Amino acid sequence: MTALADPETALAAFAGERARLRGLAYRLLGSVAEAEDVLQDAWLRWSAVVPGSVGSAAAFLTTLVTRLALDRLRSARVARERYYGLWLPEPDVAGWDAPAAADAEPESVPMAMLLLLERLGPDQRAVFVLREAMDLDYAEIAAMLGKSVEACRQIMRRARARLAEPAGAWVDPADSVDAGRRLAAAFAEASARRDYAAIVALLSDDAQWLGDGGGMVLTAVNPLFGADRIARFLIGVQRKRGVSFGFTPVRVNGAPGLLAELGGSVRSVLAFDIVAFDNAGGRIQRIYQIANPQKLQRVPSFTF
Repeated sequence: MTALADPETALAAFAGERARLRGLAYRLLGSVAEAEDVLQDAWLRWSAVVPGSVGSAAAFLTTLVTRLALDRLRSARVARERYYGLWLPEPDVAGWDAPAAADAEPESVPMAMLLLLERLGPDQRAVFVLREAMDLDYAEIAAMLGKSVEACRQIMRRARARLAEPAGAWVDPADSVDAGRRLAAAFAEASARRDYAAIVALLSDDAQWLGDGGGMVLTAVNPLFGADRIARFLIGVQRKRGVSFGFTPVRVNGAPGLLAELGGSVRSVLAFDIVAFDNAGGRIQRIYQIANPQKLQRVPSFTF
């Protein structure tokens, strides 16, 4: 991109990069709200840049957003280490029939991948995301992070080794959207009618339930393992409260998901990992329940 000439050109340049920058910030932070805050900070700094002083808006803004996100990530890691229960990424939720938003880039990041990225230190996460998601070469990454090319290569090797450690499979939602949507609908119906056998039939034998209430909402503090335990948990919660869940199909990070409603208000977001199972079209291997109200403020129709 050529050097900026005036404020209108600066605004147009930022708007043209916004979707990509939002995707970068979301991958680095795992939070829609924090990604938006980073973009706001980036815009304020970008708007103060002297016209004509930047040769490449894309490179400058990528560096700016990366550094702002890294500052937030380093602070966030301390809070996440002290988090009550399991920390899950903030979901990016959209209706199935809604037209794709201009800045819907984060939806392409599977929930499972965001959770895996939590294994990485800030520098490892930055190098991995810039290399794998942004497709930058090591020289560009080194310049952005103020490190040598060889240091960035070493950081990338460590990041890949860390991500390769066993943690259960994750599935790209693009490979299983249709099957996943059918499974999510069937799961909603079976759960609402408290049908133990039907719930179990939809889950893989090694299914996992990962819940995040942040200490503010009652949910399973520790992961639940196995179809039997998950089915009993779902049925037990509804029996205890004397009401059945209501569900609304949505897209969560681009994959099939549900808004779960109890007592007339949406209380959590459910996201799914789907795995192939014989010729039956798949089963649910992992369910992510995000119930922390602070992570649901941007979810449509959320009330608490």
